[in-house]
Amino acid sequence: MGRATTMFGQTLLVALVLTFCFYRETAGRRFLHFPEPANRLSWSLLETKTPDLDTFTACAWIKTIRTTSGPILSYGSKRHPRSIEISYSPHGHGYSVILNGMSVLGGYYGGEAPLPADGNWHFLCVMWSGVKRKIDVYRDGFLTLSFPVNVSHIAGGGDWVVGHTHLEAVTEGYPKYPSFVGYVGGINVWNREPVDIPGLFVCANGNEGSIISWNTVTKTNFMVATYAASPC
Repeated sequence: MGRATTMFGQTLLVALVLTFCFYRETAGRRFLHFPEPANRLSWSLLETKTPDLDTFTACAWIKTIRTTSGPILSYGSKRHPRSIEISYSPHGHGYSVILNGMSVLGGYYGGEAPLPADGNWHFLCVMWSGVKRKIDVYRDGFLTLSFPVNVSHIAGGGDWVVGHTHLEAVTEGYPKYPSFVGYVGGINVWNREPVDIPGLFVCANGNEGSIISWNTVTKTNFMVATYAASPC
């Protein structure tokens, strides 16, 4: 009896550990917590289909005290790596944007409202237009940066990953790139513009993304905890 109880307890413990390390969440409003350290694999795969893009708007709620951790949101494929990557940056306005493998903001640090790593919730949106060849960045509902970019097309068929680059959304190995450290949620992505970003910031509308809708998208999480939160 004691041996059977011990074996059952060990099996239950293993199941709980595996559930924490790698699990699938079919839908929900819960936020993701990416723990320290940044050099440990930690990510969430958002299961959705993405067409070829000539415009997108991506928004997310984030909270962190780290400016040197990895991507908040990453999209791409093996054939088209790092098609979209939105990250914190320890320099300038506090964020960096990569499109089609290129840092589109370069050395430009003219953002009027830096994105702080102050442990409070902040709402970040990136709006790109391939036709207009420009990128707009919004912080907490306000436009803080407009910048020309020489990118007119982003290939579809890739993977969206939260908290790490899509290139390393695996369950083993030593990561080349750091993971994000902090909290992320409320991610919505549209393949259109404009989007009512000020209204989203104050939670005055329920406009959900056409490519990614945070409340309904299926998430596959690895080394990520989830919890209920309401930044508004």
